[in-house]
Amino acid sequence: MSRPPASLALRGVLASALALVLVVFGLHCGSDVEPVTVTDVTLVMGVGTECAARLRAITMKVETGTRLDATETMLVASAAELPLARRISLSDPEGTKHRASAAFDLARDDGFTVTETIFTEFPAGTTGVIPLSLPCVCLEHPCPTGYVCKEEPPGSGEPSCVAQPNCGDGACVPGESCGTCLVDCPCNCGDMNCEGTETCASCPGDCGECCGNGMCDTGFGENCSNCDSDCGACCPNGTCDTSFGENCSTCAEDCGDCCGDGACNFGEKCSTCYDDCDCCGNAVCEPDEVLCGACASDCGTCPDCGDGVCQNHENHDKCPTDCPGGCGNGTCGAGETKLTCPKDCGEVCGNKSCGGTENCSTCAADCGACCGNDKCDFGETCLTCPEDCTGACCGNGTCESGETCTSCVSDCGPKCGDGVCHCSEAVSCAADCPGTCGDGTCQAFETCLSCAADCGACTGTCGDGTCTKGNENQCTCPADCGGKCPP
Repeated sequence: MSRPPASLALRGVLASALALVLVVFGLHCGSDVEPVTVTDVTLVMGVGTECAARLRAITMKVETGTRLDATETMLVASAAELPLARRISLSDPEGTKHRASAAFDLARDDGFTVTETIFTEFPAGTTGVIPLSLPCVCLEHPCPTGYVCKEEPPGSGEPSCVAQPNCGDGACVPGESCGTCLVDCPCNCGDMNCEGTETCASCPGDCGECCGNGMCDTGFGENCSNCDSDCGACCPNGTCDTSFGENCSTCAEDCGDCCGDGACNFGEKCSTCYDDCDCCGNAVCEPDEVLCGACASDCGTCPDCGDGVCQNHENHDKCPTDCPGGCGNGTCGAGETKLTCPKDCGEVCGNKSCGGTENCSTCAADCGACCGNDKCDFGETCLTCPEDCTGACCGNGTCESGETCTSCVSDCGPKCGDGVCHCSEAVSCAADCPGTCGDGTCQAFETCLSCAADCGACTGTCGDGTCTKGNENQCTCPADCGGKCPP
């Protein structure tokens, strides 16, 4: 066995020194330095005895990726020198792969030289002997890329090309797949194997459908709107998901009641939600305005003090002439009647005050006549008394002059089946909003929040004055996108 040349030994010393520097540096500089592992192998190289006399030289190489770790050409004077051995020591991060090859130069009968090369791969941290032996039966028996010649079965005298997985050599051989070596073996959607870069979104034929697999794959666009079987129902889930069309009208459990939220919307009107809709001044005496003084412009002013009746807005301190003695103290005392003190003794029809229990049906004298008196009295609407309450009528199914999709959604808002997909119909109207998240098209009702697979990553900010397509729409950002319907 010949002695390793000084150049190779020097490489080993340098590699060991470098490993020591890296370890010390890592100890001083923190955990961001990858841990290294030491490889210590002996490559044993030779050929079969029947062709050993023809061997003239062996060229050894050890590589790590594009890095050349060691190379040496060893001349062979006689078969007695075989096998040759070289020790290799390396230090690299865990997971690194090394490749060793041996090229054998053999003399032919015609005086020319033939070269046969074999190789092997081994991971960082390997120790011990690694044989690189060329069977004589493999001389001048070339194998395609990704295969190595071996005597199979051993002792048969027959050469055989055996797959030698070597990811990155451009050959997809048995033992490699798109899951283990994508660079050599591209994935083939439709081969019934879910591997490599294939997912339920990119290849449902191999990986199965995303929706229904028991996992809420938000990275593939799944959410409670398009896959409640995996992600759970949107309503109720404790979150008011406006991007999925939820609002106080469609999901009060998550978004709260509409009436009382300070906005007159979702079909609210004075007769159904007086607190949200600014009703005083609309020329209609609403039930909530009949209390004397609540809305003088719609229901008239309160009777003046001195009319002989203690009205519901008067008491003894404010008007002693109408409310003598204890009238107004909350007790119907001696000398008080419904006529003289309705505040204490209850309303009486004919006292010129339409009390809380009176209306046009029970007391026309105080509250005015009902439908047909050419006046839209309280309790009357354009729907219940169109002859008195004329003009635009929200709720009659017709978008009339003066109504908009904002002031009267029920008449002017988007309607399922009209062929226009408004963002508020994304969940409730499949007829107008076809397509699903993951179909490759960012629909009008989709945004980067609800479907990143189609619309891409979110950009822009609501309120910056620009309606960013794929990020904002009229439902998610009316400040930028107008909030009009239909889109």
